[in-house]
Parts: sequence; structure tokens; C-alpha cells
Amino acid sequence: MDPEAEPPNAELAPQRTILTLRSEYRQAVGTLLGLAQRELRIFDPDLADLGLDTEERSAALRQFLRRSRNNRLYIALHDVDFISHRAPRLMALLETFSSGMFIHRTERDAARVQDCFVLCDELHLARRRVAAQPRGALYLNDPREGRGVRERFDEIWESSVLAVSATQAGL
Repeated sequence: MDPEAEPPNAELAPQRTILTLRSEYRQAVGTLLGLAQRELRIFDPDLADLGLDTEERSAALRQFLRRSRNNRLYIALHDVDFISHRAPRLMALLETFSSGMFIHRTERDAARVQDCFVLCDELHLARRRVAAQPRGALYLNDPREGRGVRERFDEIWESSVLAVSATQAGL
């Protein structure tokens, strides 16, 4: 065996990259959209900074949701104004994929939560511990970190309500 060669499971080894700029976080989110196979869970103050309504990213989300009728996109937000009034591509996705895309607004304790993250298949994630700050991290191939963030998302989701649907009048 060549001592210079990578171990067989090197691509599965957990990787962590520190993010120091908001643009790096947005790039990390783009990376996650490309990796998603089954499930995306997004928790954000309002979704405005992630660029998900751009043509490229909405196409990536469409491709993800179209790949399997079992794929799911869960979004929990503190404020749904951006998505319901200024994100027509996301609203079109919601209309097309209403059985696989869910948008909730946080309430009670969850409405005071300060972090934000995008979790992909409980394996990859981008997270900022304080949404108002640019510093964060991108985790790839990290099921341990992914499980912890999934539990966090589930707690937030339980303290949220359906806030945006494809059938809402006036949208």
C-alpha cells in the first residue's frame, strides 16, 4: 500500500471549516444544497440573507425536491415576511411541492433563539451560533454534530406553527 495514498474512508472523515464572513456562510449553504439527498432543515431569522430565492438556488431546491417524492424541506423562521412577500421563486416551489416543503414561524421560547443553521441529511451543516454575527462553521460528514443540531431543530419546530402555505390568500 502506498504510504502517500489517502485512507479508503478519507472522504467520509468529518471536516470542519471555520467561517468568518457572511459570504462564506452563504457559500456553505450553497454547498449543502448540492449535497442534500433526503432532507434539508433550515432555521434562520428570516431567510433574507441566504439567497435561496435566486434563480440558481431555487433551481437547486427544485431539483432536490423533484428527485424523490420523499424528500423534505423544513424551514423555521422568526419572521416570514421576506418569504411570503419578497421571495416569489420560493413561493412557487411551495406551491409545486406543498407535500414536501414546510415553512413555520417560531413562537414562545423558540422565538428568542439566537443561532441559525442549515442541516442536510443529519450529516452536513452550516451553523452560526449567533445569527447576527458572521462567524460560523461548516461541518461535512459529521453525524455526531448533525444529530445534535437535528435535536435542536426538532425543539424549535415543536415551538413553531405553520406560517406560510401555498393556499394562503393574498400571496
